[in-house]
Amino acid sequence: MAKLLFLQNIEYEFLGPMYVSSIVKKHGHECRLALGETLDDFAQSITQFRPDIVGFSIMTGSHEWAKEMADHIKREYGIPNIFGGAHPTFFPQFGEETSIDMLVRGEGEEAILEVMNLIDAKKPIDRVPNLCVKKDGTLVQTPLRNLRKDLDDYPFPDRHLYDSLGSRLDRTVRNVITSRGCPFHCSFCFEDAMRELYKGKGKYVRTRRIEKVIEECMRLKEETNVRVIYFADDVFGLSKSWLYQFLPIFKKEIGLDFICLVRADIVASDEKYAFHLAEGGCKSVFFGIESGNESLRNRVLKKQLKDDQIIQAAELLHKAGIKFRTYNIMGLPDETLEDAFATVELNIRIKTDYPWCSLFSPFPGTKLTDYAFERGYLDEHFQCNTISKSFFLDSKLDVENIQEMENLQKLFQTAVLWPWTFHLIKKLIYIKPNCFFTWWFGIIYFYNYIRSERRNFWESLKFACRNYRHVLTKE
Repeated sequence: MAKLLFLQNIEYEFLGPMYVSSIVKKHGHECRLALGETLDDFAQSITQFRPDIVGFSIMTGSHEWAKEMADHIKREYGIPNIFGGAHPTFFPQFGEETSIDMLVRGEGEEAILEVMNLIDAKKPIDRVPNLCVKKDGTLVQTPLRNLRKDLDDYPFPDRHLYDSLGSRLDRTVRNVITSRGCPFHCSFCFEDAMRELYKGKGKYVRTRRIEKVIEECMRLKEETNVRVIYFADDVFGLSKSWLYQFLPIFKKEIGLDFICLVRADIVASDEKYAFHLAEGGCKSVFFGIESGNESLRNRVLKKQLKDDQIIQAAELLHKAGIKFRTYNIMGLPDETLEDAFATVELNIRIKTDYPWCSLFSPFPGTKLTDYAFERGYLDEHFQCNTISKSFFLDSKLDVENIQEMENLQKLFQTAVLWPWTFHLIKKLIYIKPNCFFTWWFGIIYFYNYIRSERRNFWESLKFACRNYRHVLTKE
């Protein structure tokens, strides 16, 4: 029996570690999770649990903290580490850091299980598929294994992994996935790069069986205090035949409210789609606009989404009584300040209930980052370790009016929620970026967050006070 300890510095339930935990526990190993920021925060968990390996599931931006923590633990306790998530998947060079022992690329359940089995058997692990591991001082990448055809072969995610966090989390909203993979080719998204990574390795978009999704939701309902299910698929209900069969069963047997991610063109393509969602218990949906300039959205971002489809989708959602959050990005390659204004204006026009906006962050492995390099918006010596841990803080691109776009992003939600402020905001953005804009953004972001995800106000407020540094500060 081998022991894995996940370490995390943000109070949030991530499905990745929960899926890994469930599969390794099913095969007789132990897995726990500890939350903290410093080595002292983890000392008790490490000395009591005595893990064989510590794990980090990371995005670009959180990788520096994780790397430093892995180094501290190796020096103090001599415990090796393993990294998974988007950053190691698309930037395997990260494994060359002296403090890092192993990286998992792509879907990690089977790779980590095999690593645990070999640790338990005291055998070498350098041939495990999906790994980047050092051998004689050189980083060696093994081939990726084929994608798991049937997602329901995996056990349900281990919801108890985060029990040690207790009341620090609002656990009345729980994430469930009904599928993995996305068939679209947006240039800013990891999914397109992941599809290329797995080319020839099996069907990329896979959907779970309805009865298994219902069973997982039923367990959540019976064993936890869940109020809302968040279907966290990249796009929920890609197959309408699957969705229209699923929704009445979910309504009858589960009967909980749910929220989900959709695409505006899918909503617009079928007048009944939004009404089926509403009848099934859907209270909010989230979808991407990204840019209010249709040409930029489709030429550079490869979104393949027309303004008319966005407007039609919004009308249908409003008619069905479903509120919606839109995802938007500012500071994009080729974007002008007028384009950014158009993004605000489109959101005002469709009466977005929960506006959301980030700054473009040049994550490694995405085609949009490659485009930014090609166009000279990023210096050829740019390093991903300079990316801020939050995509709400600042831009790394050298484009005209970037300071004004950084300010507009901070005031975006205000302009959409209260359109009468937009005229004033157009003038305010020429002020030097300042902490007032950042903190005002944080307040409105919190207001939108609890409304769109139907979170408990007081639990969310305590969470925000403890974790604001991950959104509003660069440290």
